[in-house]
Amino acid sequence: MKLFYQCLLFLCLISCAPKKEASQVNPIENKVWMQDFIKQIKDNPFPVKAMIVSYTYKNETVYLLDPCYQCPDAISTLYNAKHDKLCTFGGMMPNTNNCPDFFDTATDKKVLWKNFDE
Repeated sequence: MKLFYQCLLFLCLISCAPKKEASQVNPIENKVWMQDFIKQIKDNPFPVKAMIVSYTYKNETVYLLDPCYQCPDAISTLYNAKHDKLCTFGGMMPNTNNCPDFFDTATDKKVLWKNFDE
């Protein structure tokens, strides 16, 4: 009987384990298109610095996928949570910037993934 109560107590304790809040969940875990981006970077035979950064822009969470961080000719793309393309930045000729106000108005910058140390 004592063993029964010990098992019951154990089950109660593990069922009370804290759950991850929505703010603690990394969006990469449930967005296949971000996982695909990371896989492409990792599979690239030429190593590049890449990153995924989230921001708040125009009252929604957006994700900037930068396939070549600080490469002047690379094009970074901004997506919303549904993977709709919102803007592109970069390139040499002509330089693309579909959202000229983005870097002035975006807030809550969070680096979600990067493959380099600064």
